Amino acid sequence: MSKVVGILTLCIAFAVLRAAVVALVVALMLALLWSFITQPRETLLLLGTLALMGLANAHPVACIVGVVIIAVATVVVGRKRHGLQRKLLDHSY
Repeated sequence: MSKVVGILTLCIAFAVLRAAVVALVVALMLALLWSFITQPRETLLLLGTLALMGLANAHPVACIVGVVIIAVATVVVGRKRHGLQRKLLDHSY
């Protein structure tokens, strides 16, 4: 009988722990949603950084390739944006 009570107590403790973990996950998801609504750029930067860190831990070569691709895309977009700004500032057209 003592073992049954011990097992039931352990099951209840695990159920309470599981409920606490679920509540924590829900709170974190709501915080992430609030952060995305109020500061989308910073939230996306955080998520991208976390994804890059996970990729770096799992596949270092793929991470290096991804960083190079992002750097090249940033340079290309920066050049196009500067060209567009010059074109918009030039009133001779």
